[in-house]
Amino acid sequence: SGYSLAMDKIGWPTAAKIAKRWFASPKHIYNNQPNSVQPIDDTTVTLKWAFKYGNVAEKFNELIEEKIHFEKAIAGAKQKILTHVKNKFDDSSSAANLSFDTSPWIGDIRQFHIDWQIQFQAISTSNTLDGMSLTDLTATLGNFNIYAAIGRVEVAVEKFYRYDDTARTKTFCAEATATITSVYTYLKDNYSFNDKNDGNSQYLGHWNKNDMILSYAAVVSDLVDGKKIHTNMGSTPITETKINWDYLPGGQIDKPVDKRTGIVRKFMEKDV
Repeated sequence: SGYSLAMDKIGWPTAAKIAKRWFASPKHIYNNQPNSVQPIDDTTVTLKWAFKYGNVAEKFNELIEEKIHFEKAIAGAKQKILTHVKNKFDDSSSAANLSFDTSPWIGDIRQFHIDWQIQFQAISTSNTLDGMSLTDLTATLGNFNIYAAIGRVEVAVEKFYRYDDTARTKTFCAEATATITSVYTYLKDNYSFNDKNDGNSQYLGHWNKNDMILSYAAVVSDLVDGKKIHTNMGSTPITETKINWDYLPGGQIDKPVDKRTGIVRKFMEKDV
């Protein structure tokens, strides 16, 4: 398509690769359910690649050094670990070897995400920019999330007897302490262009076969989307509030863009 061809010419090879794959794939309707079964590409985009752009690496460090220690994340991790350890204990009728690693379940990455992720870091489009310029990551994903999931859990069990002198009984007891010693991190994004119920479409820029330009309104949108204000110009449910603006003022979206660059303002092939 001209869309992916322009991405290649601009210097966004990863964005072009994903766009080509999307346009070449059979029609598929994404149902907006984040945990539903969908086609998955787990090779083209990596965290290592994403770290090269904007302040994504800094946001990742914030996730690992701060956000996974938030009370809500810890509470969620405790519940997941308790459920797994209890089931394992019931199956074995023994307090031995309750430590576990979640790596065997990575093969089903969708279910792994449902079962084991405990925290995320939202990455806005503004976090992917090079100064004020769009990057390959901006064009590839725009807004996305980085997730942290439970990796290795070490469970230490203390065994003891509790004595009741009055009843002259003793009860065997075991107290377990679980420590998360490693986590898995990954980025996740839904490559979809579903419209909101109000009918406004996600703005992807004005394109020709060589280049693209953005409406100033879309730039404003990305800036305020990062402030958790939803403008109907490519936001996510995470950042939605009660503020809603039109994605473009007036009727601009259905008009061609005059991008003639010649001194005498004549049409040139590169401007079409």
